[in-house]
Amino acid sequence: MNITNVSRFLSRFLSATACICLFVLSLASCTDSIGVTITVPSAVSNLQATSIDDATVRLRWTGNTSATVTGYRVNIVSSTGTILSTVTPTSSVVDITGLTAGRVYTFKVQSRTKDTVSAETNITWSPATRIRMANGGAVLLYESVSSFGSGLSFQGGIARNLTIANSSDWDIALDTQPTVGGNSYDIGSPNKTGYTAFANNGGRKTVVSPVVYNAIDSLNQVFDTQLNIGGDERLINFTTVNRGFVFACRTQNGNYAKVFVKATNQGVVLQGSAPNRYVEVEISYQPVANVPFAYMLDKAAAAVINSDMNAGGLYFVNKKLPLNKY
Repeated sequence: MNITNVSRFLSRFLSATACICLFVLSLASCTDSIGVTITVPSAVSNLQATSIDDATVRLRWTGNTSATVTGYRVNIVSSTGTILSTVTPTSSVVDITGLTAGRVYTFKVQSRTKDTVSAETNITWSPATRIRMANGGAVLLYESVSSFGSGLSFQGGIARNLTIANSSDWDIALDTQPTVGGNSYDIGSPNKTGYTAFANNGGRKTVVSPVVYNAIDSLNQVFDTQLNIGGDERLINFTTVNRGFVFACRTQNGNYAKVFVKATNQGVVLQGSAPNRYVEVEISYQPVANVPFAYMLDKAAAAVINSDMNAGGLYFVNKKLPLNKY
């Protein structure tokens, strides 16, 4: 090899080595052509979500306060790992639209500067339908002695008032029957009410979460990172409550829902006059069975979903769902 070839070889070798060194250094920080260091911003925290309607999920998080952060980047990813779209909000609350109820999406949020982005913070969520009556009116659930029906069915996404004669189809119930200690107002699992019909025949099993969101004025206020349902039927007592509240449930068919029990501006939850007093509710409902609002599940719930998906030849991004504990 002559001197010229050696010189060319060394030049190319040193150039390649310099490129490799610059690439390795860029993993920790980036330096531009004039020696200015580019600092990667820290990731966002406290990422939560709520389903606004069957096409919209609202995300919120604690943003990055660094002066170099100009906004955020959110990648919307399908259950197969495909990036469907990207949005670049400037605030730490954003509505993701154009989604489909019952489908599961992963939202990957990053802080961004004019030069770079942070590591991702992820949440997996599904939009949900807001249930109405067949006539489009408000959903009312009547008291024990009402002829309008003390139970409510919402399978299929349409709410129906049902009397005791159809109690086997109730998904939730309102029990205002007097107790030994006086008046008691309860809402929740039909089988936990004092109705004779259920004592004799039993009804649909609706699991109700032990977590109640109190002092709520809108279903859109309830953000989560996970939905804790558990496996127990229960009633929620609201005898002395004067603000709205939300509870989560899972129907016997496996559909997840959040039920918002409203209060009037005067602080009244049980409205109207006997024998037709009622509570007004708003329901956010997953139309696809066994699809919860979030995939951070207890072992029992995750096992059910894994089994159903496997039976249909489906997998969650080629993996089984994480069996996380609450």
